[in-house]
Amino acid sequence: MVLEKQEREGIIFVIITIFIAGALPVIIKYGTGIIDPLLFATLSSLIAGGFLGVLALLKRNFGILLNLKHLHYFLLIGFFGITLSNICFFFGVTLTTGINSSLLLQIEPLYALLIGYLLLKEKITFGQIIFTFIIILGTLVVIYREEFKINWGDLLILITPLCWQIAHFISKRLMNIYKEITPQLIATARTLYGGSFLLILTLITRGIKIYENLDIRKVGIVLLFQGIIGFALHYTIWYAAIKRLNLSKATALVSVYPTFSILLARLILKEVPNIYQILGFFIIMIGISGLSRIKSEYREKALSKDNIKQEKIIKLKEERFNAQNQ
Repeated sequence: MVLEKQEREGIIFVIITIFIAGALPVIIKYGTGIIDPLLFATLSSLIAGGFLGVLALLKRNFGILLNLKHLHYFLLIGFFGITLSNICFFFGVTLTTGINSSLLLQIEPLYALLIGYLLLKEKITFGQIIFTFIIILGTLVVIYREEFKINWGDLLILITPLCWQIAHFISKRLMNIYKEITPQLIATARTLYGGSFLLILTLITRGIKIYENLDIRKVGIVLLFQGIIGFALHYTIWYAAIKRLNLSKATALVSVYPTFSILLARLILKEVPNIYQILGFFIIMIGISGLSRIKSEYREKALSKDNIKQEKIIKLKEERFNAQNQ
């Protein structure tokens, strides 16, 4: 009964994530049209990190984010989940269309499948492999151009979900091993540390003048929406979902959000999808539909002897660390 409740809760969180994630490519495409992409990513992340940081202070668990035992993991989550992924994504959407940005992110189930198999020891079936490659086929159709020219924006978008999956893997491991680490703390670490890295990068590459010339009245609403809804709320709900569901299953389910993205791109950006984008979209949806119907093995059932041994080593190190600090 408990597992069924967790499954239902996880699916509800995924559904909420679908609507938020579906709006992001369009909002970011609009935002990067009126503000420098790197500056937009930096300020959005810091707004999210500041908002979540205040909540953590009110809950009196902010100290966990500074604990040396977890700090290096939090920094990696911030670097891959925000810094590197946003550099790729925010610059990628300026070089390709909003619809392409939405659809190309659908290669993420392949990354989730590989990480699940290689690192989480999840059971991979023949059906999963088939439907994953159908998604890849749809992705190739989306980026197809008759002149066969490489679009660097498309390539940057394709790198983005790999960064996300690396951050998700580290996050799921932390939440499984340490009960005090909640989805909200993971989201706080991701945006706060990742945003700090972006701030340093922005100051080095753009200089302080880029902040002095910022017109808050013009971009304030977009930044607040992206920071609080697009990052803070989005990440908190997503980590609550993958805490309850298998990572590969949650990733496959959330991948249906392009349907919402395409509608928004049509209404807001006035983009009309071409024949390749439409065909690629339907191929991707076939792959996602088939993949989501396959029962995913939960990590607890698929633990190998090596994983059990690794968790014992981690717990032993934790006990020694606590003993040394007493």
